[in-house]
Amino acid sequence: MRLVTSGEMKKLDLFTINKVGVPDSALMELAGFGVVQKIMAKWEVESSNFLIICGKGNNGGDGYVVARHLFNKGLEVSILSLGPEKLGKSSRINYEAAVNLDIPIYEVTSTADLMNFENIIQNSDFIIDAVFGTGLDRPITGIAREIISAVNATDCIKIAVDIPSGISADHGCVLGEHAIKADLTVTFAFPKIGQFSSPGFAYCGEIEVVDIGVVDHQETNSRRCFLLTDNWVRSNLPYRPAYGHKGTFGHTLIIAGSLGKSGAAIMASESAVSAGAGLVSVLAPHNIIPTLMGRLTEVMGCGYGTEKGSIKSDDYDQIITEMAGKRVVAIGPGIPNNEIMQEILYKIIENSDIPMVLDADALNLVAKKPQILKKTKAPILITPHPGEFARLLDQPIAQIQKRRIETALEFARKYEVFVLLKGARSVIASPQGEIAVNPTGNNGMASGGTGDVLTGITASFISQGLDPFTAAGIGAFLHGRAGDLAAREKGEFALKATDLIQYLPAAFYSLNSENLHNFTE
Repeated sequence: MRLVTSGEMKKLDLFTINKVGVPDSALMELAGFGVVQKIMAKWEVESSNFLIICGKGNNGGDGYVVARHLFNKGLEVSILSLGPEKLGKSSRINYEAAVNLDIPIYEVTSTADLMNFENIIQNSDFIIDAVFGTGLDRPITGIAREIISAVNATDCIKIAVDIPSGISADHGCVLGEHAIKADLTVTFAFPKIGQFSSPGFAYCGEIEVVDIGVVDHQETNSRRCFLLTDNWVRSNLPYRPAYGHKGTFGHTLIIAGSLGKSGAAIMASESAVSAGAGLVSVLAPHNIIPTLMGRLTEVMGCGYGTEKGSIKSDDYDQIITEMAGKRVVAIGPGIPNNEIMQEILYKIIENSDIPMVLDADALNLVAKKPQILKKTKAPILITPHPGEFARLLDQPIAQIQKRRIETALEFARKYEVFVLLKGARSVIASPQGEIAVNPTGNNGMASGGTGDVLTGITASFISQGLDPFTAAGIGAFLHGRAGDLAAREKGEFALKATDLIQYLPAAFYSLNSENLHNFTE
């Protein structure tokens, strides 16, 4: 499912209006009518009253259309207007139509006005937010901020027209102190990136897309952003021929673990097996091999370093020997974080031609010299959480979280690696400018070990022949879906990383189950 920025949407609108010749008033009419259709399909509204809050731009014009169609259905409708004197031509036409129908319109330009009409806000069954659209790029202040705060304080059903006012359509961040917390967002033509980014997705509620006749034409763009869906994942899963054998589906090597961190190696290895790799081997310091082999039944194990677990520079030779014949190597979960391991890791990056997945302490070691990534001979996928990415970039976490997509893409292009930036609505970026946003997962997955599981899953898919971008997309989606299925039965508070491995088979199965498709084209 394609996602667009506010700028891309504006270009599509202008092409439809100026080149194709569709009047902007026609697009506005279809937008407002589409909102009403979605409301009528979702709720019984016969005895309900509606308040539409209309801003000064085209989003307000959409709101006036919504008000007219609801009024024509015999419903109780009133409008709070933030000032009709600055409306554009199409918006003014629809404002005047509402006036001609004698729909009550109350102008709110000050705190005193808002206090006079506060009872209308509090007593509404439905409030429709048509204050700011997708073009908003500044913090909300003044009376608009006060209205948003008042609306959020009510228990009524809230519907956002195109996007909740206060949410950036490009980044998903809150522009200022407040944003409308909607139960339903009805957006037009294409969903916007900010609606599926964090924290914006949490403000949108359910998202419905309405076709308003915008022509899908756009100048060649340097990036393509899309939402991962069941259909996309299902169609891109690695082919498993009936005549396949364990060699067909690849040999995954997991370099992970150290004393006190054997669990990371276990979870990464077990998840690689459960995601379909033909063979999985784990390479870890000698002193934890007995622990690993006592837990892992489908995984082969090999130790490096001394019997007591210390490592030295020439252990690189053994590690390279173990990498021979593998289709992918995942490095990082729980590995020693010291200068010797850093030296070995850098030599692996420089000399290996096997695709690599770098996570956890491998990323912390790379953060000391990110330029090493430019010396690789092989495709590399990095899977940082925001803290690890902050170390790689030497930037504050908050700065990264405000620009997750842009930051991931900039890093992917600069270092020519694939990036899977974890977190609520994980982002996958390629050096070629392709971007995917993952909609699955929940806050119960915010616990230790879930990243190790993701490392094993994505490495497994690369082992089965997928390119790193596709492997990361499918891996993130199924990882999150497993978490969602586990949360249905166990709740988010009790969720733990190993639950994701347990529910991974159900996540695969859900792709072919109509009742479990939460994200479709």
